[in-house]
Amino acid sequence: MAQYTPDQRLDTPTAQEFGFPYPPYAIQEQLMQELFRVLENGQVGIFESPTGTGKSLTLTCGALTWLARHEELVHTEMLARIRGVEQELAKLKEESEQSSDWLESQGKSRARREELHRLQHLQELVDKQEQQLVQIRKRAKMHRKQGRVQRGKLGELEKDLELSSDSDSEHDTEDGPQETSEDRYRPVQIFFCSRTHSQLAQIVAELRKTPHGQSVRCVSLGSRQQLCGNPQVRRLKHVGLMNERCLDMATKKSRPNPSKKSRLTAEANSRCPFKAAPLVESLRDLALSEPLDIEELANEGAACGGCSYYASRSAVEHAQLILLPYQLLLQKSARNQLGISLKGSIVIVDEAHNLLDSVAQLHGSEINRQQLERAKVQISCYKEHFQKRFNTKNLLKINQIIFIVRRLLKILDQRKETQPKSSSMMRTYELTAEGDFFNINLCELLDFCARTRFARKVQGHADRMEREPRPSENQPPVSTARSLILHRLASEQKQKEEPKLVKRKAEDIEDKAEKLQEQQKPPRKPVQEAAPSPIRPLLAFLETLTSNAEDGRILLDPVGGTLKYVLLDPAEQFADIVEEARAIVIAGGTMQPTQELKEQLFTRCQDRLVERFYDHVVEDDAVLPFVISNGPSGAPLSFKFAHRASAEMLQELSMLLRNLCQVVPGGVVCFLPSYEYLDKVYKYLEQSGTLETIQCRKSVFREVSGSAEQLLDNYALAIKKPASGGALLLSVVGGKLSEGLNFADDLGRAVLVVGLPYSNRQSPELGQRMQYLDAKLGPGAGNEYYENLCVKAVNQCIGRAVRHIKDYACVYLVDKRFSDPKIRGKLPKWISRHIVESNAANGGFGAVQARTARFFKGR
Repeated sequence: MAQYTPDQRLDTPTAQEFGFPYPPYAIQEQLMQELFRVLENGQVGIFESPTGTGKSLTLTCGALTWLARHEELVHTEMLARIRGVEQELAKLKEESEQSSDWLESQGKSRARREELHRLQHLQELVDKQEQQLVQIRKRAKMHRKQGRVQRGKLGELEKDLELSSDSDSEHDTEDGPQETSEDRYRPVQIFFCSRTHSQLAQIVAELRKTPHGQSVRCVSLGSRQQLCGNPQVRRLKHVGLMNERCLDMATKKSRPNPSKKSRLTAEANSRCPFKAAPLVESLRDLALSEPLDIEELANEGAACGGCSYYASRSAVEHAQLILLPYQLLLQKSARNQLGISLKGSIVIVDEAHNLLDSVAQLHGSEINRQQLERAKVQISCYKEHFQKRFNTKNLLKINQIIFIVRRLLKILDQRKETQPKSSSMMRTYELTAEGDFFNINLCELLDFCARTRFARKVQGHADRMEREPRPSENQPPVSTARSLILHRLASEQKQKEEPKLVKRKAEDIEDKAEKLQEQQKPPRKPVQEAAPSPIRPLLAFLETLTSNAEDGRILLDPVGGTLKYVLLDPAEQFADIVEEARAIVIAGGTMQPTQELKEQLFTRCQDRLVERFYDHVVEDDAVLPFVISNGPSGAPLSFKFAHRASAEMLQELSMLLRNLCQVVPGGVVCFLPSYEYLDKVYKYLEQSGTLETIQCRKSVFREVSGSAEQLLDNYALAIKKPASGGALLLSVVGGKLSEGLNFADDLGRAVLVVGLPYSNRQSPELGQRMQYLDAKLGPGAGNEYYENLCVKAVNQCIGRAVRHIKDYACVYLVDKRFSDPKIRGKLPKWISRHIVESNAANGGFGAVQARTARFFKGR
């Protein structure tokens, strides 16, 4: 694939030239212009723009403006360069006719001819690509003109699914690298990733409001769980099972004359009708013609009967803006699978406050005893069934896998006997040595599994074995039993009885024969969803054992029976992105402190780094933050783990909540350190009568682990109810409600953060990470990481309120430790510079309550 890099530099546009749909605020202007310069200069930008300042839309407009100008510059400069080289060649030709040094002039001419040939070839590829895009737009226009198939036909497709399996125009796309040897021009693409599909959907919605939405080729990528429209696949609960089923259907061969089989067998042997090439291509063209979020793309696929998953993958090649979740961008295996190349591209990582942890989590791996046991059984059965077909080399590889699985199980068993209650950490080479498979080349073994599609073959064989009926024991063969009955019938017919009696007896005997035959049929196993394949988790775990021994550790938990690979150094996993991308943008609402991010991910490109931290768009007096060091009774507030459940702390907190709920209108969101502590607080509120007192003014809700959608709806309804005094929502730091959710206006007039939510320092995983950072970055780096984890979680909670320029709220940091200058220095600047400290010397909690009342009265 060819690219062209212009020699000229682009000038930074004015604020009005970015296509922003609203009059931009000053910080939005600054962010777009700084982003433009980062992209143009090929730098790495770290941007902090507080939540509620339109960060994602600002990034999108800035990046798309740069891309449009860059493409225009490439087009004009390439044509100008071709004309210039042609003129130089003509001039050299004239000079060579008069030159005495023929060799020198021919050498110059040859160099210019080669350059001209290269430029003309690039121009041909650009023209060819433009023609393809014209055809795509033309087909999409026809598709819209003819009218889209009405949604809701998924049920009809499900009924006709068995009859559609012999289509002769289907994609044979495998779930592997989408490589092509075709020589084509590859323009610069923008890969915009965020944590969730809902956040990406918001970008699509905002993009439509801009001039860019009319012309940009934007594609949303997701997994089969979001995009698959096949009812057979969608009814599976686990994404791993959906992947296996889809891939299995992709390789099924069509049968022109299917025999009459049961529905279950017919479905199992059918190919996917959603992958018919014309349908997928039509859906791809539609996706490229207008911005669609992941849900809209899935609906379009359901409407036309095409596969949205494979349509989005095939659209990547022609897209300018690709929206995708973290896991599809940050994992090299996922990029290869989708055919994504980051060479010369723009990478934007939004909501990147936990980028380091996200990279570590995505590249970790875990396998448990149950998965290992199932893998051993499945691989052994597969080997026994096909043993005569394997050559010696392949049989050796399969035996090696079985050997490794048995050794891992043995390690878990031994540790359970010797260290039944304690987890342990070890390096990868220590695990292979203890398991006695250090001499097996894991890279070759994994290559064999990938090349032969070992996981799919083993899983397919296991599924067939599950579906195959098992013959019942201690029953005579069907043919023998039936022959005995027929013989009895014949003998009775020989007795010259009345014809009607004979006929009746014959019918009775036939009924008995059919019943007996039905009873002798092997019992059909109830249809139930299979467990996800244990082979892929096994191979993923083995792959982690091939990584640099210093980059990670193995956490062995004999109690839970698990082996977990913990990535300690995310730099190597992120290195490909840094090396390949033209420019990288890391953005978030709470990026500070950024020191460890720079030290761990960007040590090799410190000269390319640009950092910008922007203020909030609201006025200074729109936020009133407090540090509350003493409770209503004057007792010092310290919600450390050892003290927070004491009667004194629970009493102080209950009084504090009661008093604030009397003066704060609308919604009050209180973040507590853990679900366990939330339950204790709620129980104390009930027993002390404080809950009843608060409920006289506000409805009270509490978060539980799991989905929070219904809770949020009920909370919002309680606040919006006529004559409502608002509501109190008890939540958990790090829970569903602490990140990515919007408590704007009356939903969040006050946010409380109770205590500093430090992680469990005794965790083996956290301890190893801290030790590793001390060794790599110097003493104290581990403690710094530990503290930053806590403060970033607090900052996320603070960011739930004050979501737009006219919003206002109070923030209460309830713990005397928030007075520490080091902690305050890591809070958002728009909070830290306005903090009011509350202690016994300046009026205590009474002053907080009085000032809160004045703040809201003035509003």
